[in-house]
Amino acid sequence: MFRLAQYVLRGSHHAIKKPFLNSNVRMYLSDAYQAFDKWDESLSSEILQKTNISELLIDVEDKLIRKKYVSSLDIEILAAKLTHVETTEDLKLAETILEKFRRTPGALEFQPSLAYSLVRNYLDLGQKERLLPILHDKVKYGIFLDRFSANLLLNAFLLEKKYKEAAQVCTDLMLQDEGDDQLTRALGLNACYNYYLIATDEDFKSTEIEEEDEDIVKVKVNFVRNHTNDDHLDLTDKRKLLGKTIAYLSRDANNSSIISLQILGNILYKKFGRVCDLFQIILNNDQLQVDETIIKILEKELDEYVYNPIEAKERLPQSPYRRLELIPEAARDIIKEKLLPQLRQKNKIISLNLKEFVEKNLIEIATFADKYDTKKHEQQISIWTCERQEQLDDQIRRFIIEQKKLNLIERLRLLEERDELLNFFENESKIIMHSQDKAFADESFENIRTQGEHEYFELARQHYHWDRMEPRRSLHLDKKLRDEEMNDIRNWPPYKYLAENWKYDLADYVPLNEKTKRRKDNLPPSGKPPYYKQHFF
Repeated sequence: MFRLAQYVLRGSHHAIKKPFLNSNVRMYLSDAYQAFDKWDESLSSEILQKTNISELLIDVEDKLIRKKYVSSLDIEILAAKLTHVETTEDLKLAETILEKFRRTPGALEFQPSLAYSLVRNYLDLGQKERLLPILHDKVKYGIFLDRFSANLLLNAFLLEKKYKEAAQVCTDLMLQDEGDDQLTRALGLNACYNYYLIATDEDFKSTEIEEEDEDIVKVKVNFVRNHTNDDHLDLTDKRKLLGKTIAYLSRDANNSSIISLQILGNILYKKFGRVCDLFQIILNNDQLQVDETIIKILEKELDEYVYNPIEAKERLPQSPYRRLELIPEAARDIIKEKLLPQLRQKNKIISLNLKEFVEKNLIEIATFADKYDTKKHEQQISIWTCERQEQLDDQIRRFIIEQKKLNLIERLRLLEERDELLNFFENESKIIMHSQDKAFADESFENIRTQGEHEYFELARQHYHWDRMEPRRSLHLDKKLRDEEMNDIRNWPPYKYLAENWKYDLADYVPLNEKTKRRKDNLPPSGKPPYYKQHFF
């Protein structure tokens, strides 16, 4: 309840302004593909209608603080109801809850519907830029886009011409190998190429802060790990990340424009050996050409290339699964002296308008996806809604079973008490003996209880046992002994051959081999009870 004040006092400067969509703005994705009606239908389900977002935020945060656990269903409902928040403080609280939930065991049950709900609601609230740090930090939040949520997010950025943000989303998809959808590729190529045209050197500068010599502290360690570079998740150069993203989205090229974009991506990625392979493919195919602008960019990059020993060390293949590639010096000579002259000789270098191509290609593929993927999109939303309802039903069923178990246990306890009251006189002796077994608060010589026959002889067995010649043990456990003696008696291992377990006649003959077997099995070697049991039982 400590956060109720923040929901009472809401500042107008923190209020979220819902975006106004102008109907005259051309959309890459149609309203049918974006499935607005189906999404509104899923939000009108009973489980979401009965949930208040403010109360849910407080309840979920309280569970995470006190119990360190919350179910994945609560987080999914929270993500689906985010469209009803009114301030940015509520969004910050929801993001904090998502970060805490990521560290709980319930995070293993993450569903793709969670990321989809986040994207849809952040788009409805006009807060899509807040998704970028959430998508980038997988360890902290664990959000992975599916193809429908990625298409919706890229479409929203492209309509506002925010190519840099859209390119960051594409880079995230590339790093997670999520780009099999043709519409996602078309949206990504449009975003990345337009961002490359407007990007400056400042945009590609590294954001890492170089430490000064005074701040560096040297620590002695046992060993130093070798520097590794997987050339994928370890990439930090923004230019290389953009180039690899373009090359990834333009793979399986089937026309001149797409293969030109693939060459551009490999140029930015500094993979001149792959550029040689693509040039060879163009030379062997009569229907493929390359854009002359891309050739100029390649020549400029080759002329400005300077050998860097650090890059050369990182470029070495450090994994058996990485392909061997040409070093830039060798690739530069092959391209300049062999491949480029052949391309000019066969008239393979032509002028292509790649900016116009990525726009037309996106419109064509979006029209195709509108016909064939709209139903799949709606079916996916229905599947997620049904799964959410099934999780709720299963949670209710488990809660009812647990409540029935608790009720049965309580009823058994009451029945035992009632049975004890009804049969008191029949079990009076047992009750009295049970009460005598309890320890006295003020223990003295007069009120020490008399030991039972079995307890006395069991203690005598410990004192005189044939296999453990350790005298000086007290025969009275209830007396106040020395601490070390009491601890020794308490920790004494239990004896398996109690008096009530000896059922056979004492005069039974036991063969020698049986005695040997019993001795190996930790049994008495004579086949008879100890001496004191023979006389007292």
